[in-house]
Amino acid sequence: MHNLIKGLFYFSIVLWLIPPIRQYKTNYFFFFLILAFIDPLVILYSKITFQNVPLSFYIFTNFLLFISLLDTSSIKRNWFLVFSGLVVLIGIVIYSNFTTSQSLIILIAIQFLILTAILKKFIVNFALNKKINLFHLVLILYILTIITKFFNVLTSFSDATAFFIITTIAQIIFGFYFSIVRGNNA
Repeated sequence: MHNLIKGLFYFSIVLWLIPPIRQYKTNYFFFFLILAFIDPLVILYSKITFQNVPLSFYIFTNFLLFISLLDTSSIKRNWFLVFSGLVVLIGIVIYSNFTTSQSLIILIAIQFLILTAILKKFIVNFALNKKINLFHLVLILYILTIITKFFNVLTSFSDATAFFIITTIAQIIFGFYFSIVRGNNA
């Protein structure tokens, strides 16, 4: 069982290196680029320091994921707010002593912001084109699996091993989808 989990984990990491290549020059390139490098950076950190990466790393990278979903014009128009938010977040992460539960609550909140940003794009696209954008729908489902993983760690509501295997398999399927289907600036 341990080898299966380890194999799924490493296969997922390698697979998730492909979506940024496929999403190059779409509005989702930086989102998938950040996603692709989170796990390899965590592994590298763990191998070098022989410690688990602090949860503050995930808070920071998830905030970057959220920013990557914002329109460039929106970031330019609100650059001071985005920059201030980033500085405040870095300060809080560095100088705070959040418990694991508090960090997980912050991560879940950021994931809900990410979900909201994608839902907005989904709804606007549907309102304008009267078509369901499958890419957005799959991205929403993917974000929901991330939220459920964080929620499971926070509350321990299910068997951790079984839940990890099921959600990792689902995320591998999502990884295949995003490796094949482009966001096409959706």
